[in-house]
Amino acid sequence: MADQQEGMTATPWRREPDEIARGLVEWVAHAMGGDAKLADLTVPDNGMSSETVLFDLERDGAIEQFVARLAPAPDVIPVFPEYDLALQQRCLRLVEAHSAAPVPSTPWYEPDARWLGSPFLVMGRVHGIVPTDNPPYVFGGWVIDATPEQRRAMQDGAARTLAQLHEITPGTHDLSFLARPQFGASPVDQQLGYQRHYYDWAREGARYPIIERTFAWLDEHRPAEAEPVLNWGDARIGNMLWRDFQPAAVLDWEMATVGPPEVDLAWMIFLHAFFEDIARVFELPGLPDFMRRDDMVRAYESMSGRTVRDLAWYEVFSALRFAIVSVRTTSRGVAYGTQEAPGDPDDVVMFRTLLEQMLAGTYWD
Repeated sequence: MADQQEGMTATPWRREPDEIARGLVEWVAHAMGGDAKLADLTVPDNGMSSETVLFDLERDGAIEQFVARLAPAPDVIPVFPEYDLALQQRCLRLVEAHSAAPVPSTPWYEPDARWLGSPFLVMGRVHGIVPTDNPPYVFGGWVIDATPEQRRAMQDGAARTLAQLHEITPGTHDLSFLARPQFGASPVDQQLGYQRHYYDWAREGARYPIIERTFAWLDEHRPAEAEPVLNWGDARIGNMLWRDFQPAAVLDWEMATVGPPEVDLAWMIFLHAFFEDIARVFELPGLPDFMRRDDMVRAYESMSGRTVRDLAWYEVFSALRFAIVSVRTTSRGVAYGTQEAPGDPDDVVMFRTLLEQMLAGTYWD
């Protein structure tokens, strides 16, 4: 979900568009021969965990539109310990073949870093609009301007998409490529174990007391085990393309795992609550009637046939995940001079107040 926080900081670590264009021209000639030509290229200024390139190819007299996702270069303080584009392609192809959830096609994965400086994944471009991170969609724009009925359609579409993705389970499909047995035996063990591994890697020897308190809370209030499903991982409306207030594509699979379905549902609910909290700080009206916890649970249960359990635990778990991402994005901002190191290490958590409320048990009041 690293893209969530990138809108708050500049990104001087990006590769130059001309450099990308030269490499992509050479790759196209290598991969497709002389009949294909790069017709257009745009490099959007978004994404913290990776870079995105929009380009057009002219082949056989026709123009085809694609998106390339570039893995981060290893020397730019990456957000995640690994960035496995082959795994992301496998997730997208699995969903494309076995789910009604909409995803882009993934015709090429290029593991050789010589062309663009890192591996990259090429996807078919899907047209649609995205709820913005910068400024957050709760500040203004097309989601704010929509009617209550249109926002309800979005909310239901988001819940339906999760229900569709969660029809893919270890019992129906081979998800062993997403399992993390090295971090624990059960789905909950693996979720927590991976986050401990991620935290130890992300902090580089520093200590963040609020994160460590959150781990302790999660251990103390550990939920019952649940049957795992395919977890999208970064399940939020800002990672979906929308047309006519319906999902057109599910994007960004860098945090995909296998785990309880509440992992995705809680993340979607919490990330909207995070934006709502920012709107309150700036004394803006926000969207208090959109993506509400109870409404999302009802919609998801109705569309999935599942009963949501232990949601509060998974909301705290969502806050933990986002807090660890914040450690890395703050480290990058400090290293590149786009922000100052906070005096209190816990201030790397932009939603510290919400997390403190969770740990105190008052968040759900």
